[in-house]
Amino acid sequence: MTEVISSEPIAGRHQPGGYQHVLLDTVNGELRFHESTEHLEPWDPAWKAVNDVPRSTWERWHPGTMFLPGGGPHQWFEPVPGLLSWTLRSGIPEWPYLDVTAANAFLEDLVPSAQELLDGLFQAGGELDWSAASARASRNMDRVCNHLPAAPAQADAQLTDFGQIVDRFPQVYQPELLRLSLEDLAKECEYITRFLGSNKHWHPEIKKVFGAPYADGSGVGLDVLGVRSWYRTVLLDGDPRPVRAVTDWDAEHDSLSSSGITSTSADADLDAWAEREELRAAREGLRLLGAQGAARSHRASLREKDWDRLAVVGAEVARIEEELDQARAARLELVTRAIDWGQADAAIGTRARMTRQAVHKIRTGRTDTGE
Repeated sequence: MTEVISSEPIAGRHQPGGYQHVLLDTVNGELRFHESTEHLEPWDPAWKAVNDVPRSTWERWHPGTMFLPGGGPHQWFEPVPGLLSWTLRSGIPEWPYLDVTAANAFLEDLVPSAQELLDGLFQAGGELDWSAASARASRNMDRVCNHLPAAPAQADAQLTDFGQIVDRFPQVYQPELLRLSLEDLAKECEYITRFLGSNKHWHPEIKKVFGAPYADGSGVGLDVLGVRSWYRTVLLDGDPRPVRAVTDWDAEHDSLSSSGITSTSADADLDAWAEREELRAAREGLRLLGAQGAARSHRASLREKDWDRLAVVGAEVARIEEELDQARAARLELVTRAIDWGQADAAIGTRARMTRQAVHKIRTGRTDTGE
């Protein structure tokens, strides 16, 4: 740091508190100081709320993604942002304003925690994922930014890596997830992050070993981290082949439309097709993901089309049957007239596209009723 914004109050502007920030680039490891100029710039009268501020302006004022120390599972199942941000309590009397010297010293104090954060991140398939160690380091950075001392690991004992849980409770591993597309795998990992060990029906035994009791004694808090990277690591398993999503594969090979899958195909037929496509991709040096799910989605789409077509065909049959009933009634009337004229059964049947016996039955029926 060589320069900071003046902390002197400006007429017509609010106090510049909370405008000093620390930014950490999780890709290149750069740790830097940032000062927002929000308090120095005029507020457009058209902006009735913060949401009205143009995105480009807001991102210039507040770059990166704010780390939320109590953000819960939502921030743990998403990829680690490329740029993380922490707000310093600074700029108003009760929060010391950091000048150039203090800002540089502050960044030096944060370096160990920032390095611990970076070193702790999981990597799998080109994405960064949170670990308990990186989350603890992020929380300690937040504590320091709030003029609190860094805490020992025990203070964040509810943070637990999924890998540790699997080592202790291997029954939580779901190998069937490894055949999903990356998108569907991410959804399943989100569910695991949110709910593993959270209720009596889904591995409650985990909280007997992992997590930290709530202060009020109402239960055990547990934040599960690294689920996505754990499954992606198992999925890749050192396999050097590039991963190919089945959607991209199908766009190139049009394999689903020529698969022979119909709305009546059995699950075994779908699995067989998926295995064939996986083998076909392997011959091209690729690892195909999501084939099984794509086959089921294709069958479901065909069933939906059949279901829609049933309504159309049903309506058409009803219309034809109504016309047929009307035509039969008209034919019966004309056959009856021809009988009265004295025409022979065979001649009437030929003309009406009926059998001679059917005409005779009509004639007999009229005679039996006295007509």
